[in-house]
Amino acid sequence: MPIADRLFTNASFRTLDPVTPTAEALASWQGRIVAVGSRADVDALVRPDTEVIDLDGSTVLPGFIETHMHPIAAGVQLGSPQIGYPDCRSIDDVVDVLRKAAAALPADEPISVWGFDDSIMADNRHLTRHDLNRVSTEHPVYIRHISGHLGYANDRMLDLAGITDDVDDPKGGHFQREESGRPNGCMEETANFAVGAVLPFADPAAMRAGAKSISDHCLKVGTTTMTDALVMDEAMYAIYQEGVEDNSIRVRTRLFPGWQFANALPFRTGMGNEWLSIGALKFISDGSIQGYTACLCKGYHDRPDVNGYEVIPATQLVDLVTDAHANGWQVAVHANGDAAIDNTLEAFEAALATLPRHDHRHRIEHCQTAREDQLERMARLGVLASVFANHIWYWGDRHRDRFLGPERGSRVDPLASFTAHGIVHALHCDMPVTPLDPLFTIWAAVNRITRDGELLGPEQRARVADAVAGYTSAAAFLNREEHLKGTLEVGKLADLVVLDDDPFVVDPMAIRDISVRATVVDGVTEYEA
Repeated sequence: MPIADRLFTNASFRTLDPVTPTAEALASWQGRIVAVGSRADVDALVRPDTEVIDLDGSTVLPGFIETHMHPIAAGVQLGSPQIGYPDCRSIDDVVDVLRKAAAALPADEPISVWGFDDSIMADNRHLTRHDLNRVSTEHPVYIRHISGHLGYANDRMLDLAGITDDVDDPKGGHFQREESGRPNGCMEETANFAVGAVLPFADPAAMRAGAKSISDHCLKVGTTTMTDALVMDEAMYAIYQEGVEDNSIRVRTRLFPGWQFANALPFRTGMGNEWLSIGALKFISDGSIQGYTACLCKGYHDRPDVNGYEVIPATQLVDLVTDAHANGWQVAVHANGDAAIDNTLEAFEAALATLPRHDHRHRIEHCQTAREDQLERMARLGVLASVFANHIWYWGDRHRDRFLGPERGSRVDPLASFTAHGIVHALHCDMPVTPLDPLFTIWAAVNRITRDGELLGPEQRARVADAVAGYTSAAAFLNREEHLKGTLEVGKLADLVVLDDDPFVVDPMAIRDISVRATVVDGVTEYEA
């Protein structure tokens, strides 16, 4: 008979296991669950040296799994000047914050900050080089839009990046321009990536500190696994490995390499261990709804002549995805607009026609504007989705009134339709785009309340069970780790979140008010409120 080194008791355990959905106690040994069930059954494993942890009537769920975020970027941003709402409400506010930051830096040192959202500023416009020249003409200034898909630069930064007045738009990107044709300092998609790549994202010390900060934040909100949805260079892999080895990263981490580096990678999906592993190969099909760069079949509501555009052309996406599929990768494609979703499904179908593969678990990231016919096709192909449900609260009003219009905007993130079609789907926050707080995201999915307090598309509200699965059992399935996590079952990892109330029982509007009492990783209490 196995023995237990820890016994968790006096709690209501929601196991998410359909065979045994509730339990009274749970025992672990060396980081694995060895018993879950009645107190009498679990007590049989207790020895004199077993640590007994009384959870004081709490509710326990499997540890939350964040299936799409950018941890190092989020961690670095936590220590950067804050230029988003409500800290800044106008472009003048942003300039003032950045000017103070510049004054504290040596001459020529770059200023790089994430978080500007044009659509919520009083000015209701993008930053330009003229705005950022007011910050400094000595420092290169590069600002990332809240979506990550646009950026802004002052003249010093444009010079550093070699951007001349007659620069051509790159494939899959665009330089916004003044009447004269000169770039105005706002860059979209691949134009933004090209300019931003000139600066180091952050020095190694800042990246290490950022990784630790975001690991600590994960634990505070009950997250035991985080997924970096786009790892762009060797330095990031090293930071993650160092963090796991020195225990500054105390949550499990799944990494999605960027498609640009696929041919140089000597590994594929599944490599690694329980703490650090390789997930899907990541592709970007289009951009951001808020930036008018998401690729739509029909023009934007307030700009009907604009449809967005492909970041990776459709024919190239077919070739790239087919190659990745043939090489054994799980594939994850960022696709916000319905035209981009069409392109992604074409690529998946072509890959599967070339080389049928059972249980491929290819997935669409965000999948904001999926139509019913696209959901039918996803179900037929076995395609999964990681859904950015926080959009409902943060941008739902503007999607309905500005970007997409009432019909498409009210349907954004069609969670009930995903369930109706039998499509396994998870939820995510995309931090630093929006904060990581799984209980808030579950609340947003269940209630579909916008920032302005409006109900957005009530027919697409998620059931509580489906929303909770989006951060537990379904999330584990999307990440191909359901054999390790996502439910509380014997043999799985002892990763738990301890809550002060039960999301299945409270009023749905109260889910976001539930507090995390403790977070357990590998059987060890890593956070306690």
